[in-house]
Amino acid sequence: MNIPSTQTAAVLPPTGASPTAHLQIRHDHPVPSPMEGEILVKLEYSGVCHSDLHSVRGETPMLTDVAGHEGVGKVVKVGSGLDEQDWLGKRVGIRWLYSSCLECEICAINNTACSYQKNAGANVPGTFQQYIVSPANHVTRIPSELEPDVAAPLLCAGIAMYSSILKTKTRPGDWIVLPGAGGGLGHMGIQIAIKKGLRVIAIDSGEKKKQLCLTHGATSFLDYRTNDIEREVKALTSGLGAHAVICTANSEQAYIQSMSLLRRLGVLVCVGIPNVPFRLPATPLEMIVKGLTIVGNSAGTAKEMDELMEMAVAGDVKAHIEVYELDHIDEVLERLGRSEIDGRAVVRIP
Repeated sequence: MNIPSTQTAAVLPPTGASPTAHLQIRHDHPVPSPMEGEILVKLEYSGVCHSDLHSVRGETPMLTDVAGHEGVGKVVKVGSGLDEQDWLGKRVGIRWLYSSCLECEICAINNTACSYQKNAGANVPGTFQQYIVSPANHVTRIPSELEPDVAAPLLCAGIAMYSSILKTKTRPGDWIVLPGAGGGLGHMGIQIAIKKGLRVIAIDSGEKKKQLCLTHGATSFLDYRTNDIEREVKALTSGLGAHAVICTANSEQAYIQSMSLLRRLGVLVCVGIPNVPFRLPATPLEMIVKGLTIVGNSAGTAKEMDELMEMAVAGDVKAHIEVYELDHIDEVLERLGRSEIDGRAVVRIP
């Protein structure tokens, strides 16, 4: 394959990330070359995550000029130390966890929490571009049965929910509440939770999101604009509350509400990243008396990723996507900011 020296990319303006920043489509962005142990991937699609919006707006650190971390494409070049026959032409995925050291004592437990990790679209160039280099030992091999556009959201939204559900330690028949259930993460979380035998209470707003949640198997849908959420959840759960809440919404009110929905010994998994920092609404007395657990999650392990891919191949989880061209990326980010995307937005890379 003839690899050009420049490429098309959606790039931050020279002024950098800010609340008013707009990505610029440039056609003279340099194509990187793979170093030892790295591969060069020609991207086909990239999912668009709410955390990309946070990065572009300067709400979370962004030390690179290209966002994106749900990229799927084919390997077109390999660096030294790799077998070309094993990699060339293979379809792979680039995730938020771009790399980790795999050597520290944190990595020995779970490398998604590595202190030395690099993250696509945050501190290394991301997937809103045609070509990207990546360490070969951190990419995800995409099964041939999956189309690249529906595979892309599995790499962040899907794996974040899969790993979060595992962290709840819930059992078949337990109740789990998903605030933001009609969004990119939530609608896949419903499918994964149902497959694991959980009863899902979906929280979101609007008829379209209600139908999306119920179609994917939610036991009940509650509209946060019209329902008394705490009363309804208690009524559905014999007055006890949910065994777990995975909060994919990002407002302080959503987290306050999530705490109120837990039963004793319940688990809150924090996933939604706030626009403005705030402290979790939990008092030591409440934690002690109720025996609550609060954990955070941003990604999943390679093993969890492979398990999720197996579920997708089996048809147990499928992303509901809206596909856009890369040059519409600003429109996509604006719609994300207004919560107007049902399911997951995906951009086609030219």
